Amino acid sequence: MESPSHALDRQDFASCYTLHFRPEGALVGDASFFCRDGECHLFYLSKRNDDPPRLPRCELDHAVSTDLLHWELLPPALLPGQPGEPDDDGIGGATIVYSEGQYQMFYAGTNPQVIYHARSDDLIKWEKDAPLQPIIVPDPRWYVPHDAPVEDPYLLTAWRDPFLFYDDPSEQYVMVTTARLNHGPLRERGCVAWTVSKDLKNWEVKPPLYSPFIGAALEVIEILKMEGRYYLIFCHGETNTTRYRVAERLEGPYLCPEDDILLPNYMYAPRTAMMGGNHYLVPWAADRIGGNDDYQPEWGGEGYAWGGVLGTPQHIRPLPDGGIGLFYPSIVDSLAGEALLDSSLLEQVRSQRGEWKGASGRLSAVSFQGMARGMLSAGGTDFILSCEITMKRGAAAGLILRGSQTGEAGYFLRLEPRTGIISLWRYPRPWVVSRPMAMKITTDVDYNQPLALKVLLHRHILDVYLNDRLVISRAVHDYKEGRFGFFVEDAESEFTALRANELKE
Repeated sequence: MESPSHALDRQDFASCYTLHFRPEGALVGDASFFCRDGECHLFYLSKRNDDPPRLPRCELDHAVSTDLLHWELLPPALLPGQPGEPDDDGIGGATIVYSEGQYQMFYAGTNPQVIYHARSDDLIKWEKDAPLQPIIVPDPRWYVPHDAPVEDPYLLTAWRDPFLFYDDPSEQYVMVTTARLNHGPLRERGCVAWTVSKDLKNWEVKPPLYSPFIGAALEVIEILKMEGRYYLIFCHGETNTTRYRVAERLEGPYLCPEDDILLPNYMYAPRTAMMGGNHYLVPWAADRIGGNDDYQPEWGGEGYAWGGVLGTPQHIRPLPDGGIGLFYPSIVDSLAGEALLDSSLLEQVRSQRGEWKGASGRLSAVSFQGMARGMLSAGGTDFILSCEITMKRGAAAGLILRGSQTGEAGYFLRLEPRTGIISLWRYPRPWVVSRPMAMKITTDVDYNQPLALKVLLHRHILDVYLNDRLVISRAVHDYKEGRFGFFVEDAESEFTALRANELKE
């Protein structure tokens, strides 16, 4: 299996209504959820496949699910205004609460960035305020005004991505928004603004809730309250990651935990959704223009587009140290179909190098002369896989996913006990300049114990969990199917508890 050619009608452009939602002919962008009575309503910014790569003139579309896995498309919630109307440049992110017998939506305009309001009796038909006018705007005492004469309004002014919740201790509604300070280094003014109200009609803009001077904008902000703590979740554009801070009080101070990254590159703009008493963090995964795995990080051009598919709903839970983490979402197990692998197949591994011995549901592998691969004849396209790896000694070992017959091509999931790094590589690797597609330093993992790996691979979205904790989440484009395999590199390892099931649509 060689590196494939890339056509624009590739698989990840196809519509999908299970797990990684994408409606026919469209891309999914910034989303928000309203969950009630066993249903979860998804409101997301939408554009067409053939729109330019960068942020277009979006509408706010709508879908519903009873399990966060299967989605039904509903009529659009909000369309951009007619020429000359305040929101004629497009709809921005939205947030919804239920109050006074109606659903209240607050959404961002895009030019200028201000907050507007709409209401609904049934979550389906929405009515904008008439006349439409801003409900909340930046207070120039602390923030860059929405009408400031700047060269790049989207970057240099900000009042978008609203998130609204009711805070019981203070008995008021709190809205947090992406904003920019009116002072400081130009590219470090990104901050979290907050505005409060008792009745959703009269609003008081407060001084910044969090202003760390770490970027131009802290985007898609949310405050999640769990076990008495406040968790401030935000997207950091400069590193394209989702991070969080923690506080004992709503007012802060919000402090950086030891490991503050929740989601890695290009799993962006997540919001939380509640289902079955559990919280899930759901991002969207950006498309690649050209549809390949080459490392080209620019937005547009031959890099990433704005918009893609809905990401995997990651189970978010509090940690013993007071932080939060993302874990394997067991709700996905309901999609498990026909068995593809079990431990009995470990006796059928074929290899050309190293020492491989399979017996009694265990596979031992040794190679201290570089890399040795062991491949199975079984393969898969979309699947849930679990396996335990015991790193007895040496440099690295791991799994091969969607591999070629010999294992020379495919996706390599690599564990390095000496460095504590787990990484994802596409093989064959480029000459001279080669880097992992994704990596995570796991400082709290005991590599002397068996390591439980879970892999969720659906279409072009790959999620990896180590001891149930999310460590890698990545879009993969080049290899659509292939064989399962294993490798060791200057190491001795043992593989057990192997199981894989196909994923049902």
